Amino acid sequence: MQELTKYLLKTRKSLGLSQTKLAKELGIPQTTWASYEIGKAKPPIQILVKLAQMGYPYADLTTGSYQGGEKTTGAAGEALRELASQQKENELVPSQAFDIFRLRHGTAVTLAATETDFDALVLLPVFTQTAAAGRGQPETQLQEIDKYIPIVLEMLGGANPRNCGIVRVVGDSMTDMNLFNGDFVIFDRTQVEGDGVYVISIGSDVRVKHLEYRPIERKIVISSENAKRYPNPEIISYEQAENLLRIHGKVISWLHRNPY
Repeated sequence: MQELTKYLLKTRKSLGLSQTKLAKELGIPQTTWASYEIGKAKPPIQILVKLAQMGYPYADLTTGSYQGGEKTTGAAGEALRELASQQKENELVPSQAFDIFRLRHGTAVTLAATETDFDALVLLPVFTQTAAAGRGQPETQLQEIDKYIPIVLEMLGGANPRNCGIVRVVGDSMTDMNLFNGDFVIFDRTQVEGDGVYVISIGSDVRVKHLEYRPIERKIVISSENAKRYPNPEIISYEQAENLLRIHGKVISWLHRNPY
């Protein structure tokens, strides 16, 4: 990784670009590029492809590194191959989405990944997929990102930002817990066990529902939080759940606009 960061710095300078100008052409914050050059973050494969289009010898980096104009096999190539492998395994969200920062006089200042200050912010992806608080929304692709929005880091409750995503809620089946139509729910993809409110798929329908596990009966109760309109929960066996139920992640917080 150290060789790769040195290479990124050297090649940027050889192209005659400042960090600000290069970041603008890549469509990322200057602080994000700075974090690549100092080794605080790994550039995702999408960024490396863009760099290749601008003159970075991306294809050559995968088999070796260029130092002083001579091709050598080395740590930079190995680091890039590792990056490509990691990105293929988890292409859900680009790495640059997870820079943690603080706004100072209107300028974003990058913080360490372990930063826990109450005013620290993190950009999280909002997926094009909606999740029904009702009868279900047809599933498209939960990997398809619409945009990024800044979230106060404290709202994640200690969850790793790399594991979190946001979907918009459609419907009124969760209003008893003050989760309304149009709200944005933040969910942690690594939390998939135990009772709680989850973003789930039942068959091809994506929903936000409360799950209650009954291990003695080997059943899962899938219920709404709107007793008047949706009084009857769905109950499925563990065996049915293996074929029908997919848990995308536990809801850890949400953004709500008061409609009244």
